Amino acid sequence: MDTGQHDPSGLPASAASLYRAALGPAGAHAYLPVIARFEERGHSALVWNTRAALGQLAWLAYWRLWGAAFAQAGLALAVAAALGWLWMRAEGVPTGIRIGLTATALVLWCALPGLWGMAWLHRGLRERVAAAVEQADSFQEAVERLERSEYGWRVAGLVAAAAALVVVALLAGVVGQQWRPAVAQAAQVQAPAPPQQAPQVVSPPVASPTEAPPAPPDVPPVQAPVESVAAVPASAAAEPAPAAPEPVLRPRPRGFGVNVGMFAREANAQRARTLLVEAGLPVLEDPIESARGPLTRVRVGPFERREEAERAAAKVRALGLEARVYAP
Repeated sequence: MDTGQHDPSGLPASAASLYRAALGPAGAHAYLPVIARFEERGHSALVWNTRAALGQLAWLAYWRLWGAAFAQAGLALAVAAALGWLWMRAEGVPTGIRIGLTATALVLWCALPGLWGMAWLHRGLRERVAAAVEQADSFQEAVERLERSEYGWRVAGLVAAAAALVVVALLAGVVGQQWRPAVAQAAQVQAPAPPQQAPQVVSPPVASPTEAPPAPPDVPPVQAPVESVAAVPASAAAEPAPAAPEPVLRPRPRGFGVNVGMFAREANAQRARTLLVEAGLPVLEDPIESARGPLTRVRVGPFERREEAERAAAKVRALGLEARVYAP
């Protein structure tokens, strides 16, 4: 019913009364001017809404925009699955690119309701107003019906919004807990290894071929007593001096494997080794010298096929340890 009078928002008085009843006092103050512009144009448009961008599912649940809320929730699960694959499976992607893609996905996820939230709200309000006008016998009854619906849902809407926030926080915590080992492993792989200094070999001085070695001074020979010669065992005199042990180079095992981590403390390496052995996994250990001191690298393997290494990595992650599959 249009009486020809207009509301300060620019809407006809009858339409403004219906939208005010559907929005409530606080919602009408915040959103009625935008709704009036949409009605004047005859269609919705992209308008930034900070509350919708930050509130996400909580804002959609409060305004009973269930279709948009389910779509946003499905999009969130799809994005979380894609980012999980990026961090836990895509080993060849650099850490910087992973961080950039993750930040881009989060920005787009917030921008979608921030830009389209008012359009969704406008469509939902129009459907709600049209249903109230159709079911009521008079204009005043339609306004009262919308007011009762808005007032009755106000407390329930706050509860639904809080529940949506709790669910989003729990999902974010679970996803972060699953990604944390993968993020730490990727950062460890991307960090450059400290350069190892080659041992310096000191060669003995070589005499010049043109110079003759100096002649030893004339010293009269001293004959040892017979008792001292007899006292020395023949085996001891003939036994050569023990040679210095040569460094052992440990070759990298062939096949696929799983990097578990590098441990600065032997107790931590022993704890990880014990867990892996109790799980029935083959364990490899390598001592490594670094700028921070000696480290112990713990790995699982080797395996002939990558599928076996992937299954072993899943067991390692189930033990609460980090796991990254490497190729031969």
